[in-house]
Parts: sequence; C-alpha cells; structure tokens
Amino acid sequence: MADPRAPDSLVDLTRYPLLEPAGDALTAIVHAAQDTLAKTGSVSFPGFLTPEAVNLMAMEAEALSPLAYEGPRAATPYFFNYDLAQADDPDHPVNRRNRRALAQVAYDLIPPESALYRLYHWDPLPAFLALVLGHGRLYRTEDPYQSLNISVMGEGGCQQWHYDRSSFVTTLLVQAAESGGHFEYVPGLREDEDEHFGDVRAVLDGDRNRVRHLELEPGALNLFKGHYALHRVTEVGGARKRLQTILGYSPKPGVTGSLKSSILHYGPRVGIRAGLDEAEVRALLG
Repeated sequence: MADPRAPDSLVDLTRYPLLEPAGDALTAIVHAAQDTLAKTGSVSFPGFLTPEAVNLMAMEAEALSPLAYEGPRAATPYFFNYDLAQADDPDHPVNRRNRRALAQVAYDLIPPESALYRLYHWDPLPAFLALVLGHGRLYRTEDPYQSLNISVMGEGGCQQWHYDRSSFVTTLLVQAAESGGHFEYVPGLREDEDEHFGDVRAVLDGDRNRVRHLELEPGALNLFKGHYALHRVTEVGGARKRLQTILGYSPKPGVTGSLKSSILHYGPRVGIRAGLDEAEVRALLG
C-alpha cells in the first residue's frame, strides 16, 4: 500500500510532472509561470496537491493549531526586521501599526513524519521552484523556527499590509475560511533603491487603484514576490479556520532569520532556549 504521506503521493504528478524536469510538459508549465510572475508578481499552481493530500494536510494543521503562538497584535508594514530611518511623522508608513490577528506553528513543532514536513524536504519541489525563478538551485532555509510554519487564522483573523523580508515566498493554502481571508497585494510597489513611502501611505489610507486580489485555492502552490509587493490577508469570517503553510527556500545556503523576529512570532520559549533571561525576553516582546 502506498504511503499517503509520501511526497509523490501528495503532489498531482500527472498535472505537474516534477519528476521529469526536462520534459516538454513541465517546461511549458515553467515558461507560462515565469511569464505570469513577471507580469503580476505572483503565480499560482492550482491542484498542485491531490484532494486526498489537501484533506490530510488540513487535518494535520488543525491538530497542530493549538501549538500556534499568536504573536504581535499590531505591526507596521515593515514589521521589526528592517533598518529603516524612523520619521518624526507619526503617520509615516514606517510608524503605522495596523491590526494583526493570526497565530503560527513554528518549524520545530511540526513532526518530521507529517505530510507537510516531508513535502518541504522533498528535493523535486525546490528544484521546480528554482526553474520558475530562474535560479540554478534553491536551498531550504536553516532557521529552527521560521523555515516552515503553519499560519492559523480563526474568526476575525487577519494580517496587516506588510512586506516580507525574503525576495519570494512559497505557500500552500490547505484550508480556506468560510468567508473572507482573501489575499490582496500591490505588485512592484517597492524597489531596492526606493521605498516609495508616498505610495505605501496611499494604500494604507485606502487607495485601491493598484490593489490586486488573488483567490487562493486549497491545494494550490503559490509563489509570490513578497519583498517588493505590499500585501495582506483580509479578515476571516466563520468558524472554520484559515490554514496556510509557508515553506522557506533561498538561493543562498545557510539562511536563518533574526532571533528577535522568532521570539516575536513564536513566543518567549525561543528566547529562553537561546539563553536569554526572562527580563530580556520581555524587553524584546515590548
């Protein structure tokens, strides 16, 4: 009997023949994805997981959800990771904190035997993403908490407008909310040499002229240039949780996140394990 948690049982390899990377079918998928990513800043691969895999991962994520740490209740678009000059203007985007209501299960709490963990460690997946992104190779990040996580949003949950630290983000939605929980983004709003704070302020003030709406489907693999696109998840409605997994890959080996970020997003235990005392942890949590 086939192992239902084996990665080649989780992915629809007929629709996405990842085990044949040089084949015509996958080459066509890669070229179409590259075109979409260049034009819109994101690309989605619907039906990447089989229906059975979606159900299995949703059950696993639901079972792990009590371990999720709520994290900051409000944050700026730049979180706490960017060394940007603080402006005197309290209305400046760098200082604008907006409501954030989600919890996350850290990598170290996801069992190695789970379907999600095994998929993350399946080499054909980063090899496929590397083809789409035009990188020679992608590496799994090596942060003990941030490399792989499960984002949990219950009723009223949301994520504020923000940027990501990494140049791209890979996600799998395994369970949609009953209502809401929509992914919205503004592609290309930020540049390496210009933060375009005026444009960010306009979005925060409600300007939707450049806002795109991406309807994520459970079981779809999603690739998104989150460092350059302001994005958010709208408020969730209903009793069913919105469960999304985030898989960390990088074109550079050995990448880890900041300890402060891990403490803020995964709880005081991270700081205690790193050797900080309780007072130091409380100071970081603010």
